[in-house]
Amino acid sequence: VQRVIPPNIKLHPLWEGMEEGSKVGLFCILSGFYPDKLSVEWQVDGRAVTTSPVQQKLQSVEGEENTFSLSSQLELDQSQWTQGSKVTCKATLNASQGPPVSRTTSICSGGFQ
Repeated sequence: VQRVIPPNIKLHPLWEGMEEGSKVGLFCILSGFYPDKLSVEWQVDGRAVTTSPVQQKLQSVEGEENTFSLSSQLELDQSQWTQGSKVTCKATLNASQGPPVSRTTSICSGGFQ
C-alpha cells in the first residue's frame, strides 16, 4: 500500500496598491504531501481559470519524512478582486487517493485563510 499524505493548504492575496489596472497576486502554498503527483486547479467564482499559474515544486527530506511542497501563484485583475470574487485553490493528489483539498478566499475574507 502506497503512503498518501494530503497537502496542507494556505491561500493568501498580495496586492501593492489600488492603482487602476494593477493586479492582485494570489499565492497557494501546498505543503507536506506525498506522493508528488499533485494537480492544482484555480477557480474564480466556481469557474475554472484557463491561464497557467506559476508553479514551483520542492522536495523535503527531513528525517524519515520524504514529502513535497508546491507553491502556485495566480494573478487576477484588481477589478475582479475588489468586486468580491471568490478565488479557490483546489489540489488533487490522484483520483483514487481521496477527495480534493481546497481553500477559498476573497476580499471579504480579511486576507489570510
